[in-house]
Amino acid sequence: MMKFIYQFSILSLLTIYTAKGQIYSKQENPWVLGIGVNIIYDSGSLFDGIFNIEDNYNYSTPIHLSIEKRFKDDYGFEISSSFNKFLVGKRINNKILDKNINIFIIDGAFKYYITNKYLNKYRAIYEGYLSIGGGSSFYDRSSAITTNLGIGINYYISESIRLNTQATGKISIDNSLQGSNYIQYNIGLIIRLQESNFN
Repeated sequence: MMKFIYQFSILSLLTIYTAKGQIYSKQENPWVLGIGVNIIYDSGSLFDGIFNIEDNYNYSTPIHLSIEKRFKDDYGFEISSSFNKFLVGKRINNKILDKNINIFIIDGAFKYYITNKYLNKYRAIYEGYLSIGGGSSFYDRSSAITTNLGIGINYYISESIRLNTQATGKISIDNSLQGSNYIQYNIGLIIRLQESNFN
């Protein structure tokens, strides 16, 4: 099943890129598609065990997909979805899991590309941004609403492709029994659907 999801995701991105590339290439404000993986840190303590990757980090079938609309290069709005799985034996909310838990995440975020203020945005090999937004985390039998704060960097690969890395802190704002504060890390490729300079 997961193999099918991976194949479908890649095929969908390639299809959209091929079919829409020429249309978007003439737009001043481009669309940006992303595909990658995510890692979730949700041990229940911000710093205790942060370097214990085996017990406290979750990266089972970690799919991450996103679509972003850029505005005047300095701003963007992104909608993303992620899938991951908490496995038996992992520490979640200061408890050791005795069963697997699937987690599906939907987020929306406003981005501000802060490095454009001091780097030449047409020649820089990277661009950094800050993000703020919210989302929902859906577990097997419950869900949680979060407010999100993040930071990320896009590294130059080609005129239309970047390597994206991002860290987002998510704070639960409802009374969900399952929901908690956690950190989500993303890494993947983003494709700008325009033939002009990426930055």
